[in-house]
Amino acid sequence: MDEYNIWNAVIHELIINALDIWPRLKRNPWIGKILEWTRPDWVLWKVEQTMLDVSKQAEKLAEEWEKEDPAKYEYIEHEPDGSKAQDLLGGTIEIKSTWRKD
Repeated sequence: MDEYNIWNAVIHELIINALDIWPRLKRNPWIGKILEWTRPDWVLWKVEQTMLDVSKQAEKLAEEWEKEDPAKYEYIEHEPDGSKAQDLLGGTIEIKSTWRKD
């Protein structure tokens, strides 16, 4: 993830919250300049926080699903074949059902 200045992100977040309380601050040119200056760092921080939250939610869902039912499928991850795309993304994944029709 790109580097960001945490203080700029905090200042931006504080100003956004302050604008909810005192909407007249939106007309202040200094506030506008500060928001413009700190927005890139705030965006990177917000994306990082959102992705961490999504990861936690995904882990929680996976744990809940494991408790509910045994897997009805299995997946096999193949090694990359040496192409540039597979070196970046990883090998192909194959999904197989665990049940068979007799």
